[in-house]
Amino acid sequence: MRPPLPLALLLPLFVQAQIPIADARELPVGTAVTIRGIITNGSELGGIRYVQDGTAGIALFPGTGSQSGFAPPRGADVTATGVIKRFNGLLELDPITSYTVHATGLPLPTPQHIGPLQMGPANEGMLVRMTNCQFSATGNFTANTIPFTSNGQQGVVYLRSGHPLVGTPIPPGPVDITGIVSRYTTSDPPVGGYQLLPRDAADIVAATGIAITSAVTQDAIMADGFTLQWTTNISGTAHVAHGPTPALGTHTTAPGTATQHAVTLTGLPPASFHYARAYAVADGDTAWAPMGLYSTASSVPGHVRAYFNKSVDHNVALTTLADVLTNAFDDTVRAHIDAAQATIDYAVYNTSFVGIANALNAARARGVQVRVISEGSTSNGALDNLHPDIPVLLRTDGAGSGMHNKFIVIDAELPAAAHTITGSTNMTNASLFNDANNLVIVYDQALARAYRSEFEEMWGGSGPQPNPAQSRFGGAKTDNTPHLFNVGGTLIAAWFSPSDGTAQRIIEVLGAADHSIEFALFAFTHYGMADALIDAEDAGVNVRGIIEGDDLSTGLFNYLQSGGVLVNPDQVPMTLHHKYAIVDRADPGSDPLVITGSHNWSHNADNHNDENTLIIHSATIADLFYQEWHARWSTSVGITTHTRTHGLRVWPNPAQDVVLVRTDAALNVPTHVRVYDATGRLVQQTGVNGMGPWAIPVADLRSGLYTLSIVQGDVVRHAPFVRE
Repeated sequence: MRPPLPLALLLPLFVQAQIPIADARELPVGTAVTIRGIITNGSELGGIRYVQDGTAGIALFPGTGSQSGFAPPRGADVTATGVIKRFNGLLELDPITSYTVHATGLPLPTPQHIGPLQMGPANEGMLVRMTNCQFSATGNFTANTIPFTSNGQQGVVYLRSGHPLVGTPIPPGPVDITGIVSRYTTSDPPVGGYQLLPRDAADIVAATGIAITSAVTQDAIMADGFTLQWTTNISGTAHVAHGPTPALGTHTTAPGTATQHAVTLTGLPPASFHYARAYAVADGDTAWAPMGLYSTASSVPGHVRAYFNKSVDHNVALTTLADVLTNAFDDTVRAHIDAAQATIDYAVYNTSFVGIANALNAARARGVQVRVISEGSTSNGALDNLHPDIPVLLRTDGAGSGMHNKFIVIDAELPAAAHTITGSTNMTNASLFNDANNLVIVYDQALARAYRSEFEEMWGGSGPQPNPAQSRFGGAKTDNTPHLFNVGGTLIAAWFSPSDGTAQRIIEVLGAADHSIEFALFAFTHYGMADALIDAEDAGVNVRGIIEGDDLSTGLFNYLQSGGVLVNPDQVPMTLHHKYAIVDRADPGSDPLVITGSHNWSHNADNHNDENTLIIHSATIADLFYQEWHARWSTSVGITTHTRTHGLRVWPNPAQDVVLVRTDAALNVPTHVRVYDATGRLVQQTGVNGMGPWAIPVADLRSGLYTLSIVQGDVVRHAPFVRE
């Protein structure tokens, strides 16, 4: 049972005449409103009702204090008055203080065709339809959340106890699902939690005719256009509806019929954003993909620079030597601010280095528009030195780390000058000079415009002054920027948190690694990312990493180590503040890349904070970061390696007190770990179970070379290790 409504909310802020549901959704919690629309569900979802007009949808719940008897049927035209409330993330009117049923049996609104990733505030409470859905579970439906995929996107349906579908078979093949977009999340402010509510068996029908069977991908990004690719289950004609706004308006069609589709859009302006929706047609049937937002390339080919403030190891360089700025990080940032010609959009978690504030003041004095966003709960002493004419917007809701971005967008509207400064560095003395950090500068107008769009979503508009009424932080933001960019031939993906599902994007990249992953992280508390590293290690990828030593007690250090990942605490005198990973650096044929930005590998970063992440597909950038990583690794763990031989893994190597051991297969026979010294003498034997990892004490052994053997029946595996 829901808790009774607090007395304060029974005294509404104000009551007004009937308004569109979209307007009601923008009003503060506690406001009494009157709306009118069509009811889209009945008792199959319990006492709650969802109502929809031509502008939006919202939930109606007959909470404590509601007018008795509120149970309008599906298809009823209803006027309802109630109090705006947010219950477990879902916006609803609760209680319903009065209502009128004008008519019943009316047609329901036409469901919008969307994908799981498009579920959000814009369609919460509305009827939608998702095509080509596949459930991963088998058997019968239960009262629970049930995952599914739709055209390459992940989503969940939710069935309450007593729902008509509970106990019926889960369809084994592709289906189309109609349902209501709802939400359940316990985070405050609410983040994610969107789920689809089918109402009965009629809402889940076998996919007939043509269906889209893959996610739509963008390729061949040029200054005047790009190509969208996808697949279908049967041959059909390929089309893309596109335009500068979600209204679309232009259609492009590829000739012929096929199951693998590619439609190229041309004649578009450079560094411009375009909404596009792919669809395919066969025998009069149409399959729609979700709408996406895409960018063309810049008219001036861009490039990427990476800088580090601690030593690097040039001896491991494959190509270009990495740049070390040591005590000149601030000079580099200030030089870029000093070179700004028109605009500076500054979104940095904390700023205590006065030199940065002075540079921003100087930019304002020469006519540059300067806008500043920061976090209100952290040290920002240098912002007090800003000229009063420089507007500053602080995030103050206290959720997570808040506005944790570290980016500066300069001259976004000047094709030859536009660039973005990002990385792990805050503008503080510690971050600039003491802590281990990276700066990445991307010279590219398209990416700069995307970062500016993210800035302006938090800013509340495109004007010189912030608009707090329209400002969106954290879970209130939406996924409203393009994600792929061609920067002078380098593919870069940009993701923002928490709206873009950044953690899942990182997990997908880690899961695609072929040979190696190296990481250096300030905070690591996200189990999904940890499992991705453990899975990669199990698949034969050489995974090694460093975590800030202060995070070991609260993070996943032991979890990673127990999973077979070679991970060590850093030995940087101050703080290892990086948030990067390197994938397949030494194999250009595998897609070498770097993940970096402000996003710690944590739950808060993915669900609460404002964060920015770049995935840079570049062998050169991967090599630069590897030189930095190898220097940190050598400092932290010396020559420690991870021995893997014949299905047996032994780490750390050399070892001091304990050596961890794991096999790649568990045999149903007694298992023994045996340790032999350099002369072949058995010096230790231990019985173990399962696959490991097992912690074998070696502190009592003398320094030297040993062989560790796993004996499982007739199967014996050996691996050498060194006792320091």
